[in-house]
Amino acid sequence: MENTQYLKFIIMKEVYEFRINKEFSHLLLKEGEGRENGSNIIFFINRSDPRFETINDLNRELKEKYNKSFYLYSNIKRTYSRTELDRAHILHLIIKTTFEPTGEECDTEYDEFFACKICGANRRQIGSLKLKKGSIPSKDISRTLGGEIVVSHKFSETIKKFSISGIILKPIEFIHGLSNYYQLFATSEVELSNNTIAGVNIFDHSEKSEVGDLEIKGGYNVKFEKEIYKCPNGDTIGLNLLSEVFVRNLHFDKSDFCASKQKIGVKRGMLRPEPIYLCSQKFREMVILEKLSGFDFEVAHLEK
Repeated sequence: MENTQYLKFIIMKEVYEFRINKEFSHLLLKEGEGRENGSNIIFFINRSDPRFETINDLNRELKEKYNKSFYLYSNIKRTYSRTELDRAHILHLIIKTTFEPTGEECDTEYDEFFACKICGANRRQIGSLKLKKGSIPSKDISRTLGGEIVVSHKFSETIKKFSISGIILKPIEFIHGLSNYYQLFATSEVELSNNTIAGVNIFDHSEKSEVGDLEIKGGYNVKFEKEIYKCPNGDTIGLNLLSEVFVRNLHFDKSDFCASKQKIGVKRGMLRPEPIYLCSQKFREMVILEKLSGFDFEVAHLEK
């Protein structure tokens, strides 16, 4: 009886978004399916659909025959009932808005000495974060393309009001002039379990990219070095998060805000692997009550 009642609340829906090359969309889609977006067709599909695996087959075949892709982008979208979110002991906090330029592009200094020599994770910032005035979105939380988290003055006052633990805020400097924004840091880390899955996409869990060559008009040839997606040191576990987040309970100190020890992403230009952020119900209630913007939440799971 208890199991039947519990199952009533387990209604999380997971759908997959693909941006399909319009040139090849007829190989999968029925007439009228999907939504045109320039040269792509935006298409949503459930994993239970018999055509799901066909997407991977078509992509592989087109690459082998014509060096073209069937789809150019994929994403996983999850929706939860209010009950599921309310019952979660811990939540995955998603920062919805990303902007540039990064701190590094605005002369913020970093020390690479402590960074992983393989994947580039865990470099240390030196001094204050410097950003370009006018570049920060009008949200209470956002992040630069380089992963620096920026919060508003309203957010800084609100976490004091609600006595939110696990956060340190440091003032941000503008290149020219003072700022009323802050950089957010987590004071504690949690360890992800092996049930947290990351990869290039749902079909590709590659540990590194291939070495490639690009021929540019004029006879120039550019060689791309390998990118490390899964670090043998365990610092980075994949390019993109593919599953819900699973946290080892033994390493959870019950802070209202924390970051994962393992990182997601890649070292590429201004990009660096970044942690996954998690929060408590108290933190989520604060966001809802104070109508803070820029946040989204997914259910995360604590494991023994």
